[in-house]
Amino acid sequence: MSKNEELGLPFGDGMERILVAFDVDGTLIDGDNVHINTVSLMDFFSKQNWKNVDVIVWSGGGADYARTMMKRITGQYADFNVKYHSKLDYKELRKKYDKIIAFDDIQDTRLGDVNLIVRNK
Repeated sequence: MSKNEELGLPFGDGMERILVAFDVDGTLIDGDNVHINTVSLMDFFSKQNWKNVDVIVWSGGGADYARTMMKRITGQYADFNVKYHSKLDYKELRKKYDKIIAFDDIQDTRLGDVNLIVRNK
């Protein structure tokens, strides 16, 4: 019997696979302006020792664009433990993860199960 089961709390058969996805333009960076608070949040997520969470940086401009923009950030800040994807990889990522938490600056973004819209502008 699991600890949660003993306490009468919800429990399940296994861990959910969670993806935390950060958009680039408008969310992490605008031109030469780095959004420090959002980058710090990504840094926090990427440096935790998660069993069931992966952190990515993605962009509608593609994985290479996301990687290039992050190199601009990591040149000034810490090195991040993230992977890079195009937002067009969404359907493939959806198959791999049970839940997606998406950080974006566009109000109508619905790429995640939870969509957190930043107010960086």
